[in-house]
Amino acid sequence: MVVSKHYTDLLLQYKELRQYLLEIEELAAVQERKRIAREIHDSLGNALTSLNIQLQTARKLWHIDPSQAEQFLTEAQKLGSVAIHEVRQSVCALRTNNTQEKSLEELITLVVENFHQTTGILPSISISLSTPLPVNVVTTIYRIVQESLTNICKYAQATKVEILVNADFNNVLLVVRDNGKGFSLSQRKTGFGIQGIKERVIALQGNFNIETELGNGCKLTVEIPLIELSILEKKTPESFKESFTKQEIKVENLAFKESFIHQCERYLAEFIGPIASFLVQKSIKDNPHLSCTELVEILSVEISNPQKAQKFQQKLLSNLN
Repeated sequence: MVVSKHYTDLLLQYKELRQYLLEIEELAAVQERKRIAREIHDSLGNALTSLNIQLQTARKLWHIDPSQAEQFLTEAQKLGSVAIHEVRQSVCALRTNNTQEKSLEELITLVVENFHQTTGILPSISISLSTPLPVNVVTTIYRIVQESLTNICKYAQATKVEILVNADFNNVLLVVRDNGKGFSLSQRKTGFGIQGIKERVIALQGNFNIETELGNGCKLTVEIPLIELSILEKKTPESFKESFTKQEIKVENLAFKESFIHQCERYLAEFIGPIASFLVQKSIKDNPHLSCTELVEILSVEISNPQKAQKFQQKLLSNLN
């Protein structure tokens, strides 16, 4: 009865662990879908927005100044190539775990140059990094700058843009400021771009804030703690999964051993009758740390016929392989 209850408890724990694992996998799948959506919006969305502005400008200039319109069409063609490249990169990122190839300075410079070509506005940049940044932080800062410049390009009607990135050993500070028309936070609906920024910042245990009002531009501030992040990275999903797997294997081994004990009782009963169950449980009680092989050897002694004892051993030990 004690063994049976112990087995039942272990089985319940095993089922609970399996359920937790399924819930974790489902949550991970949801987070991955959100990540993919953000990547598509921030990369391809940015390129297509710039492309659309170039085409609109070229159309307006076509009958006024064809040569200038052609310049915008040439730029639009380049942006089309960029969009194709972004799609390929997104697909590649989904298939592999590529590390970040460019530094944060290089990434921000690229997105600023694109913004300058599209709007004619050259943002001022100040980047001060006292410590190397983790890849996920670099990606987050870069994508937030990219989305911010896309929004300024689409809505702000600004003439001046400032980008500040300051990182020490404790945190990273990002500020993007423009002198555009601003907007009312209470009236404007939060678009997917702003939502994506919030999700990125929250994922890194950071803070996100927007200061704006009609006629007074907009200031976006992001703070990401590096100390807390380093602590979190020590407990990665992989390490949790490894720990969970060890628990799962342990439970599975115990469950297997209980199943094997029932086989021993059933097979031994074929040779010596109903007393087999009592002898199996007594052997386990007297020697609680027996391996399966040792248990079979002890039980085979209870069978008086050597040939039958050998057959009993072979039948059970073959189940272990």
